[in-house]
Amino acid sequence: MCDTLAAVGSVTSTGATLFAKNSDRDHAEAQYLEWLPPARHNAGEKVKLTYQAIDQARVTHGVLLSKPHWIWGAEMGANAHGLVIGNEAIFAKLEASTRPGVIGMDYVRLALERAADVDEAIEVVTTVLRRYGQSGNCGFRRTLAYHNSFLLADRHSVKVLETVEREWTVMPVTDACAISNAMTIESFRSVFEDETRSVSGRYRRARATTLLQERPGSLQVRDLLRILRDHAEGPSIDGRPGARICAHRRENPIGQTTASWVSDLTPAKTIHWVTGTAAPCTGIFKPLLLDIGVPEHGPPPGALPESNSLWWRHEQLRRNLDESGPDVLASFDEERTALESGFLRAMAECPALVDPASRSQARATVENCWREAWDFESRWLNQTL
Repeated sequence: MCDTLAAVGSVTSTGATLFAKNSDRDHAEAQYLEWLPPARHNAGEKVKLTYQAIDQARVTHGVLLSKPHWIWGAEMGANAHGLVIGNEAIFAKLEASTRPGVIGMDYVRLALERAADVDEAIEVVTTVLRRYGQSGNCGFRRTLAYHNSFLLADRHSVKVLETVEREWTVMPVTDACAISNAMTIESFRSVFEDETRSVSGRYRRARATTLLQERPGSLQVRDLLRILRDHAEGPSIDGRPGARICAHRRENPIGQTTASWVSDLTPAKTIHWVTGTAAPCTGIFKPLLLDIGVPEHGPPPGALPESNSLWWRHEQLRRNLDESGPDVLASFDEERTALESGFLRAMAECPALVDPASRSQARATVENCWREAWDFESRWLNQTL
């Protein structure tokens, strides 16, 4: 399952829109970061999504995606225009179909590739939805189909889009908002929601909303990092562990948080903070600027552990830390927090990208952060073997 948050400029400390998401997927389902440059396509060209081919757009925007390794689409992502999107599984009285079609993650990527802002993205999603609907297995090690809600944000607007089959509705966000695996828009929820499958999502959405409201008017990137790492636990369901926003326990049959993302949509210098790894409570949020791409961080992961893959290296570290006891974990957390604080300060001092000199400085800053994060995890991986 997943949790997605956003806050408009009127409730943030800098006046910038903030966005965040934890992507919760099957255990050991590796996810990776991919930058796809803008492209032009031939008339009549088709694009093969996860399962289905559809008409390709003549022009696609440059996009940064966080995606399960086996899926065409993405759990969350951003494009060069400052648009960010995350999706959520939602469950309706009308059962979702596993018939191969267009899945929610495909819609995230399609919207980012074809739209420049929130309203255009909603138009892209609903146009394709009316033609193809939504269906397909979204589970990696199990069969799972669901309907989708989306949280879309740009520098000027945040909106929720909820869909069931080919039906949809939109709600504008005027302050801060959290969505989860439960329907958010009351008029839609009262008609469609399967309440027996939304208990966990309702708890996590309420918890995230409470945390967002603790700092009205002064929300910062640090606050969203803290929310994504929250371990407050909801009530047990059918004897299973209670739901929580940061999910990574082995005894939880639902899955784990497999990637995390926060966007700071400041007009002069939009920064995306990404882990590229599971478990944000042990992951390191590293900065990305779309204008300079993604620093080298090893090969894309697959279904099996790989020593040079960022995702799989951290997964081994996470498991080691789980077994090392609270004192070791506290020491790790203290060092990791100090490291991230240094990244936040470095990016705050980084100039806007207005000329070759500023771009060069920004690239060096970002690459240094990624290098330090890699070295930090390598050291702790060795310490916890």
